[in-house]
Amino acid sequence: MLSIDTIARVVVNAARTTAAPSVFDTGLLLVKDSNFTAARRLKAYTSGTDAAAGLIADGFAATTEAYKSAVKYFAASPAPGKLLVSCYPSSETPAQALAAVLNETADFYGVALGAAETDERILALEAAVSAGEKPCMLFLQLSGTPAQAAADSSLLHTLHDRSSKRTVATYASALSDAAAVMGTAMGLQLANPGSAFALCYKTVYGMVPSELTQTQIDAIQELGGNVYVTRNYSFHLLEKGSTPSGYRYDEILYMDMIAADLQSAAVSLLAQNTGKLPQTDDSTAIFINRFSGILAGYTARGVLASAQWRGAALGGIQPGDVLENGFALWADSYDNQPDADRQAHKAMPIQAALTLAGSLESVVINVNVQV
Repeated sequence: MLSIDTIARVVVNAARTTAAPSVFDTGLLLVKDSNFTAARRLKAYTSGTDAAAGLIADGFAATTEAYKSAVKYFAASPAPGKLLVSCYPSSETPAQALAAVLNETADFYGVALGAAETDERILALEAAVSAGEKPCMLFLQLSGTPAQAAADSSLLHTLHDRSSKRTVATYASALSDAAAVMGTAMGLQLANPGSAFALCYKTVYGMVPSELTQTQIDAIQELGGNVYVTRNYSFHLLEKGSTPSGYRYDEILYMDMIAADLQSAAVSLLAQNTGKLPQTDDSTAIFINRFSGILAGYTARGVLASAQWRGAALGGIQPGDVLENGFALWADSYDNQPDADRQAHKAMPIQAALTLAGSLESVVINVNVQV
């Protein structure tokens, strides 16, 4: 499949993304298969019942992590609508299996393992996900004791050292719990197409909360790991939907979605125009008008919000300036375009500054009582 990057390329600085897939509510389960055949390379399921029957037919018993992962994925509430399952032979690595899937489709966003793998292979998969042309998110289990999960030699510590932005790693007792978290994320996206959501504090159905002390929780979360715990006996909470880089899952997701929408809009303007767009500032205004409408939609759904710009000076924006509605768009004049770019029929680069709305994760209540 040819990329549209050669026509419209989106570069998001400090926001972790390049091109984007066409769907953000579908997960991919990579399953090591000792009886691999080409027919098992890629199958799609639309329900837990459908997936369970398909995996049983392919020889995966109900006790296998592949089967449990698929069932837990669809156990999410709200439920996701689709799961891709890709089996791969033992001679392949998960990274190679992912590459094989991408040769056929990029219509997924989450990636999880349906069989145990070594840390070395998991880290190679993370590297492939992070460097891939099509952005996606890797959902992993952190195993062992709480101390082992946060140790200097741990998988999580290595991911933290890498500042991994595309991994959601959760301390859990079962490998299949990673798919449960992935299903929760995919289901929330499917159920909230017009509004924003955060993964933090969500209930993960099918996953047993871990019994951890606050000290153990802090050690894992300081490295960007996540935990699923019970608080006050009744609240089962995923904390905090982070990546080892410190960015939240929803921040990565919405930057990917914005990049995809801007890129698609740019290509549509070029491809569907019955005439031509001249290399003039009037054309820049057309692009900015289209992009403004897209970004205004993200403001309306709660992804962007008016806020002070806290970054370095950028174009005409200075630190402390308020970005109304959470975004600003501009471009230099074609009067300043280099001759080489003009001869190559390039548009002037359009700059965008965005301020995210963020999400609340704690609150302090001061109760003042007169006695």
